Amino acid sequence: MSDTGQFYLLSLGCPKNLIDSEWLSGRLMRMGWKPVTEPAEADVIIVNTCSFIEPAVRESIDTILTLHRVAPNARLVVTGCFPLRYGRTLKKLLPEVSTFFTSRRMERVDEATLRKILVGTSWVSHTPRLGGVLEEIDRVPSTPFYTAYVKIADGCNRRCAFCTLPAIRGRYRSRPVEEIVREVEMLVSGGVKEIILVAQDTVAYGRDIGMDMGLAHLLEKVAGVSGVAWVKLLYLYPDVRRVTRPLIEVMRDHPAVCPVVDVPVQHAAPEVLKRMRRPGPDAIRRVLDRLRSVPQIRLRTTVMVGFPGETEEDFDKLCAFVEEQRFYSLGVFTYSDEEGTRAFGYSDKVPEEEKERRAEELMVRQRKIAVRQNREMVGSILPVLVEGPHEETDLLLRGRTAFQFPEIDGCVIINQGTAEIGEIVPVRITEAGPYDLVGEIGSWTF
Repeated sequence: MSDTGQFYLLSLGCPKNLIDSEWLSGRLMRMGWKPVTEPAEADVIIVNTCSFIEPAVRESIDTILTLHRVAPNARLVVTGCFPLRYGRTLKKLLPEVSTFFTSRRMERVDEATLRKILVGTSWVSHTPRLGGVLEEIDRVPSTPFYTAYVKIADGCNRRCAFCTLPAIRGRYRSRPVEEIVREVEMLVSGGVKEIILVAQDTVAYGRDIGMDMGLAHLLEKVAGVSGVAWVKLLYLYPDVRRVTRPLIEVMRDHPAVCPVVDVPVQHAAPEVLKRMRRPGPDAIRRVLDRLRSVPQIRLRTTVMVGFPGETEEDFDKLCAFVEEQRFYSLGVFTYSDEEGTRAFGYSDKVPEEEKERRAEELMVRQRKIAVRQNREMVGSILPVLVEGPHEETDLLLRGRTAFQFPEIDGCVIINQGTAEIGEIVPVRITEAGPYDLVGEIGSWTF
């Protein structure tokens, strides 16, 4: 293997994995490697895998085998959660893979480590050096030029009964504030307007490095970077001790902080939450009430149905909670039985068909809530980030409001007016459906 060549990198799973892939691409390009868009053209193929739940594991395996068939002569490297979760047993199970590469801090991977995976060492483990601030920001964004995710921490200290991530990603590790701010400055210099801060547990940011009000401080610093138009938060664990007054004040007072936050509540029935090892419904309500003190805020959440022991009465409580809280956006997941979690040993499993029925019923309820909320916006004028032509016709544009996240939320369909991609323009909302809004660009001011 020569010192340089062509690489193809495929990222599976969540935005945190995507960020890791962007750091890995940046490091390789600094070393002189060239990215290609077709796996058959690559000397090295890298798959950044997910293994959070069983469907993600199957997707990872299928992707690895498919890429090997497409490019059998390329060196195949597998990284991400899959080898972190299953370890060296994968070497026997997947002989097609040249190298398994594990790292819990991809932004700190050095060139010496990358050379090992490129020359074919079968198993490479990277243990990052702790402390200090990165000297170089080598990340190469793969998202549209106007938006970027920024990972503020890795790992998780929570011990939810259903979750594999603490075992896969390790204990919570915050990145230094100054390092994150430098990364945001680099992204903004390349045209990024929307910064989405992400971690498995954003509200815990800074606790491990001695910052009591870490997220509030970080949010203020990031929102204050010149050129940042929108800052958003994903995955705010409903910890009533950490959703503090300083955090609420930054969200309320800083014009760049968008009035939207994702709070994964998971459930509402006391007994289910207790078995999940999650905050109880009273604590969750206190968190949501505090967040709603931010004017015009929209709350997103995810819930899980079919957790072991969930009764019809428990499900009814969850439905009533969703009706009560009127979340702007809600994702419903069915419980996945994952080996190694506490819930895996619970005996009172809910049948698959019942899990699916409950998920469908809850989404029907949420669609009605979403329609009502969207219709309330008809006639209002909202700032919209233009993403480009609508996928169905070049005669329409599509964009997102300040409270819509890319890919996981609906969009704004613009049927009148023109604008450049990446521009934030005023749009009068004229129609509303359960997910998408329709509007026209005007000359109004916000």
